[in-house]
Amino acid sequence: MKTMVETASTRLVMTAALLVLIGRGLSFAAPVARIEVEGAKTRPDVILALLDTRVGAEFDKAVWEQDLRRLRNLDYFYDVEGVVDESGGKVELRLRLRNKFSTLPVFKFKSGGGASLFTAGLYEINFLDRLLEVGGQYERFNGKPGQVLWFRHPYFLSRRNRLGTEVLVHTVNLPLLTDKGVEEAFFENKETRWNGRLQRELGEALRVTAEIGVYRNEFTRDDATPAKTASNDRFLLSTTLRSGRTVSVTPSVSVGRLDRDRHFVAGHEGFAQVELAHRALGSSFAFAKGQVGATGGWRAAERWNLVYQARLGSKTGREFQHKFYLGGLDTARGFLDRQFRGEHMWLLNLEARPTLVDRPRWVLQGALFTDVAKTWDARNFGVDGFGRPIISYGAGARVIFPRVYRAILRLDAARTERPVRQVGVNLGLQQFF
Repeated sequence: MKTMVETASTRLVMTAALLVLIGRGLSFAAPVARIEVEGAKTRPDVILALLDTRVGAEFDKAVWEQDLRRLRNLDYFYDVEGVVDESGGKVELRLRLRNKFSTLPVFKFKSGGGASLFTAGLYEINFLDRLLEVGGQYERFNGKPGQVLWFRHPYFLSRRNRLGTEVLVHTVNLPLLTDKGVEEAFFENKETRWNGRLQRELGEALRVTAEIGVYRNEFTRDDATPAKTASNDRFLLSTTLRSGRTVSVTPSVSVGRLDRDRHFVAGHEGFAQVELAHRALGSSFAFAKGQVGATGGWRAAERWNLVYQARLGSKTGREFQHKFYLGGLDTARGFLDRQFRGEHMWLLNLEARPTLVDRPRWVLQGALFTDVAKTWDARNFGVDGFGRPIISYGAGARVIFPRVYRAILRLDAARTERPVRQVGVNLGLQQFF
């Protein structure tokens, strides 16, 4: 009798457990009845097209969480919240989004060293309320006008495709500086460039990109004074400046993912790319220029973000206009913009960013950083290139406006150790990693 009771009891427990599992399964597989978008300026159909969660499909919490993370990482919205309402055997979803301020000015003015540069423009990242980016700017360098136009489509024909293109016509000072920042020659470079690229997402952490570029440049001597003429003559004794047309294709692959939570960066992303130019494409030059790199960050503490950037590159050919350039706010702080040049390069940037003030409309971050890098000319990339790198370190501040697209005001003060000791201050917009 006791055995029969125990057997019946065991069956009841097993039946109850089975019913619980069935109930959970039914709940998990409930269909999505509706997805409602609230608060966004972007059209709801555009936002829904960016989701893998679909009306009529079974609700998958993991997919829904990925959708929310993807919207945050797009950096178009400063508030992303998802609400799930499960009742009556169906699921209703609500997306609460707030667009960042999306119409942004471009302005720059520099004067010195006998040259002046004025830049003014405007770009919009939510054009026609469809998250399309269009922009243009006007430049005037030493009285010579220039223009830049660009377009970005973050969901071209599919949520997994990103399309971008730009056209550039302008004249710039060619950076011809010694390693110690002294001007060694005086040339201008008139550039005309078109680039087009298509990126395809193969998975949450895998993307491939194909890019086509057409670039034409013309070097012009600045012989305004006898001293400049003499410097230019000396420079050309050891260096060839050859104008021409470059036609290239650049395949690349990116692996990993960077997640953004307001002003914090977490995760890791690596990339590899190679630019291939050949006369068979109609190019005046033939070369291969490859790069690999990684960017990442993590929360070391509640208010501390540790971030890094590492890159390594090498190229064939001796074309001066396609060398690697280092120096300035985005690569090696404390040095002049593009002070160092070479056919091979590597760099490492490390930053610790403590959040000092955190308000809904603005954030103040500190920054402790060090930059170590090297670029040089050689027939092959070798271990000798890792000796005696350029070094700088320092501190800075970031004023971040979370409700404005990429609105980061940066101030960095750096002490350089090699190849020259000096103190440099850099002021700029946006965070380069």
